[in-house]
Amino acid sequence: MANKKIKKENTKAANEEKQEYSQEELEFARISLRKNFNEKFSKWAVMEPEDADDDFIAVAKKDLEDAIENQKKKTYNIGDAADGIALKTAEFLKDWNNKFNYWEKGSWRGLIRFDVIISEIIEKLKQDDKLNLDIDYQTLIFLYNSMMNPNGIGYESACQMAKFENYNIETDAPYEENIPVTYSGVLSKIIEHIKYLGGIDKKLNILRTRLQYAYMGLKMTLKINEIEEFIEFNDAVTNTGVEEATKEEIPDNN
Repeated sequence: MANKKIKKENTKAANEEKQEYSQEELEFARISLRKNFNEKFSKWAVMEPEDADDDFIAVAKKDLEDAIENQKKKTYNIGDAADGIALKTAEFLKDWNNKFNYWEKGSWRGLIRFDVIISEIIEKLKQDDKLNLDIDYQTLIFLYNSMMNPNGIGYESACQMAKFENYNIETDAPYEENIPVTYSGVLSKIIEHIKYLGGIDKKLNILRTRLQYAYMGLKMTLKINEIEEFIEFNDAVTNTGVEEATKEEIPDNN
C-alpha cells in the first residue's frame, strides 16, 4: 500500500511539473524551426511561413498513401522479352531453385512457394512470347535473400554452380553463346531493383516527415520530384540529425 501511495504522489508531482506552452510560445517554436529548416534544406524543400491547415494535411496524407500504394502494385522486370530471355530466365530460376537453392529451418516453405510461382510464370511465358518476366515485391526479396550468398559443399557442387554461371570448366568458355542467362547476370538485375527500393524507402521517409510536420502545424512544400533528389534530401536530414546528436552527446571541452 505504501508503494502505491508513493507512486501516486510521484505521478501527481510529475503532472504538476509539466509545463504547458502558450500559443505565443508554440508559434515562436514553429518560427525557429522554419528558419532552421530553410537554412539547411532549402535546396529540396521550403517550410512555408503560413501554418498547415486541414486541406494541406489531407494532401500530405494522400501523397504518402498514394506512394505506398503505387509501390505495392509495382512489379520488377528481371527478364525482358525483347532480349529473348524472359522464358529462359524463368526456366533457369526454376532449375536453380530445384537443384541448388539452400534452405534451413522453416525456409523450405519459401522454396516450395517459389516453385509454384515460377511454374505459373513459365506457363504464361510459353503462351505469350511477348511477356516480360515480371515479379512482385515478395518474390524479388525472396530471390535477393536466397541468391546473394550461394553456397555448396565439395567439387560436384562447385561444378554445378559453374553451369549456372554458364561456364564450361573443361573448355574455359561459356556453355552457350546465344542469349546466355547466368546466375550473376540475373542477380545483378535483382540487386538493381533492391537499390531502387532503398531510394523509395527514403522518399517515403520524407513524405512521412512532411505529414508529421503538417500535424504540428508546419507546411513543408517539396521542390523535388526525382527519386535521386529524395535520396539526397533524406541523407541530408539524417546526417544533420546525427551531427546534432553528436554535439549534444560529446561536449566541447575547449
